[in-house]
Amino acid sequence: MNISFSQDLEYLALFSLVLIFPKMLLRFKIPSGITALLIGTAAGYFDPEIKSDQLFRFLSQIGITSLFVFAGLEVEWNELKEDRKYFTGYILVWTVALLIIALGFFKFMGFPFQEALIYSLGIFTPSAGFIINSLHSFKVNEDQEYWIKSKAISKEITAILLLFVALQSGNLKNLGLSVLFYISLFLILPWVFKYFFKFISPHAPNSEVPFLVALSLISGVISKELGAYYLVGAFAVGLIASKFKKQIFKDDDEKSFFGALSSFFNVFLPFYFFFAGLKIDIGKLTLQPLTAAAVLFIVFVPLRILIIRLSVRKIKEDVGRNSYNISLSLMPTLIFGLVIAGILKERGIIHERYIFSLILYTLMTSILPVIIASFKKATGTEQQTLDV
Repeated sequence: MNISFSQDLEYLALFSLVLIFPKMLLRFKIPSGITALLIGTAAGYFDPEIKSDQLFRFLSQIGITSLFVFAGLEVEWNELKEDRKYFTGYILVWTVALLIIALGFFKFMGFPFQEALIYSLGIFTPSAGFIINSLHSFKVNEDQEYWIKSKAISKEITAILLLFVALQSGNLKNLGLSVLFYISLFLILPWVFKYFFKFISPHAPNSEVPFLVALSLISGVISKELGAYYLVGAFAVGLIASKFKKQIFKDDDEKSFFGALSSFFNVFLPFYFFFAGLKIDIGKLTLQPLTAAAVLFIVFVPLRILIIRLSVRKIKEDVGRNSYNISLSLMPTLIFGLVIAGILKERGIIHERYIFSLILYTLMTSILPVIIASFKKATGTEQQTLDV
């Protein structure tokens, strides 16, 4: 047998590094996604051939689709329905601000409007999956946690719809096929879930998570082939499952199911960040994208905080008094920002330096809660803030 030990050892080293090292750095409050991203950037710099490795590409697909199916499952339709008046107004304001920003990039930066809208989504959309997965470490009360979670999810649903429209609006044939595909998902998958959990799951213990992950991966790949992106199909599967989870999950099974799914994507998600890092060429880290990222941060972070704080004050008084904590927790754009950067790079229409600046902005917004929490702790002013 002709075994390439060098490649085996390289895989072993990278797998160990990606899975273990980011967890070790959590003690220093560094988000594991950022660590995995930097590991990928370093690996791509020292071994450029690894950038085309299909194994890491496939692992990244599993990571991103499992995360977004989890985010879709987290949607509580009844709760959103109860507060629909508030969320409708809030999302309307958010969407109008997003479109104004997109028009600004279109008029002043010369981006095509599709690219301008996609770029704006990368700047303005919090990463719900990343935020929800970090809620256990947020020093917020139950009411604040609900609004953080609901705002992140409602924004992400809207952002994914807008991303779908932006990606498909240039090709009416693909748009029609994609709409037909998603209508089919919403019509067929509820019956698939009911059949599986009634006839297969009882006789195949612990098969629920692999089944859901396989569905999300299949839907994500089809979505990508139709011209959208993996997360659109995966998120749709999660939304459908959340709509019917009361019927397909037993009350005592739901918590363990979510725990198992969370454990699954926590294994594979680091490889999404790692693969995203492989695509970053640190040789292009010049003053220009750094300056552009700083401008994005200075302009849009205060704007995002302002919009959230003004909207939160319209809720209950005790929640409104701590609106800054909610606003700060919704700043990370790590996952959605990287997804948007990847899409823009594939489309190859806008200059790569703007994509690089978006990635840097994404890293800055995602590390911001850590910096604020560390500063408050060091100065003794920490009070009901984030401990990410």
